[in-house]
Amino acid sequence: MTAVPSCEIYGYSIDRLKELLSTKSEASPRTIEGKLQTRYFQDYFQKIGAQTIVVENNYIDRDFLEDFAGYYVRCFYKYRRVCTRLHFFSLDFTEGDFNAMLEGEKGKLTAGLLNDKYLGFIVVKPLPETMIGRTCLVSYPEEGRRFYPVRRPYTANLVGIPLTVETLAFQEQDTVAAACATSALWSAFQGTGMLFHHPILSPVEITRTATQHWVSQTRAMPNHGLLLPQMVHAMKQVGLEPLMIGATDLGILRSTLYGYLRGGVPVLLLVNLYDAGDKSNHYHAIAATGFSLGGALAPAGGTFKLKADRIDKLYAHDDGVGPFSRLSFAGKSHLSSSWKLSGPVEVHPLYMLIPLYHKIRIPFEAIFNIVRCFDAFLRTLALAPHHALPIDLEWDVCLSSVNAFRTDILAATELSGPVRRDIVQQPLPRFLWRATGRQGNDRAIELVFDATDIEGGHIFLRAVEYDGKLCGVLRGLAKTMTIGGLFSTHPDWASLEPIIAGFQK
Repeated sequence: MTAVPSCEIYGYSIDRLKELLSTKSEASPRTIEGKLQTRYFQDYFQKIGAQTIVVENNYIDRDFLEDFAGYYVRCFYKYRRVCTRLHFFSLDFTEGDFNAMLEGEKGKLTAGLLNDKYLGFIVVKPLPETMIGRTCLVSYPEEGRRFYPVRRPYTANLVGIPLTVETLAFQEQDTVAAACATSALWSAFQGTGMLFHHPILSPVEITRTATQHWVSQTRAMPNHGLLLPQMVHAMKQVGLEPLMIGATDLGILRSTLYGYLRGGVPVLLLVNLYDAGDKSNHYHAIAATGFSLGGALAPAGGTFKLKADRIDKLYAHDDGVGPFSRLSFAGKSHLSSSWKLSGPVEVHPLYMLIPLYHKIRIPFEAIFNIVRCFDAFLRTLALAPHHALPIDLEWDVCLSSVNAFRTDILAATELSGPVRRDIVQQPLPRFLWRATGRQGNDRAIELVFDATDIEGGHIFLRAVEYDGKLCGVLRGLAKTMTIGGLFSTHPDWASLEPIIAGFQK
């Protein structure tokens, strides 16, 4: 028997990728050809510029090993426990170039160049249908409009060569150990595990955790899907507090997703896939990981403006499609995606399930309402002839860590050095809500709130004053108590008063 080499080198093509997915798993070429993920990868690798595949044989993958020990090892059929890892590079090189580098010869390749041109990897599991395992690939280029806040570094070691890719791990659902909800949770935990420091479970561990206290009429594995209470239970078991919000209103969907994603928190989106061909409904779970701000800036006028309203696309880890798959806002109540069933598919959002650190107690909605009231107050103030402030702000409202806030402040050249120093030295909680109002491209004011307090508590922390004229007027009015006299009977004054009082200092 010929020994399998540790590495094989191939020029990238979609046909070569299909061949490798088949030969390195137990799937037939027909199965590979019919997979939606295969068609998705064809466009994906073209967009990110793949040129070379390095095949790493006999790879042990921790997540599949857990699944193997939990289920496949007990099967009569002798499934293999080792996987294959396919590494992708945006660099054209041959097996001779690779071997020369390993032998220490000076040539085309270096370890540093390989890392610079590294696009990530796909783990191929030795299964007959669901062979796409842990997949860590670079995202689409941002190009000034795409944003992927829920990413972290993943490292791979290829025969001693350290490689790093900034992404969020994805994998296809395994209809034995993990259905779509489990796969979505697994991708979400890849982000929250690093952000909130909790254990990152394998798919089979998630399924067991979600179902361990659930009385069901069927067995836990093979698993054909988790119920919403089971998803909630899985989150709580790793120390997270799930927040569920209705998502049928696309305005609420945009603003809420933006607020949490900007803070690095992935959001599970529970949707109904409506198949226009046979008029059927299919419930599905995906992990939202990014967005595109390709929509037009709202026109000037007397309405409350959110930066999130410019979102025209979402990016999600959809186990039925691929990593960072695109969902476009196609109508007033639904989105479109790459799903293909018996006919065109409409994606109707139902709920957002947000996995939060237990100390993040203030929800986005509470901050949204305060900022909207403050914006209305500023617009009322702008109408007064003795102020004549041309205020038409667009608000960027998002969750943030205190470290990210301080880093941004230190980089804010609009602020004087002493002001920057005073802000970054102020004691602040670990997590914040930040609401930045912009006049065009210029920051005018930023309101900072404590995300870890309680609703009705002392959540307003401070304002960062960028526009001297606007903030000067607010400071002058606050010190003379004119505002209190004018607005103390306003129904939202309880929300506004702490902000205005901050300008008295």
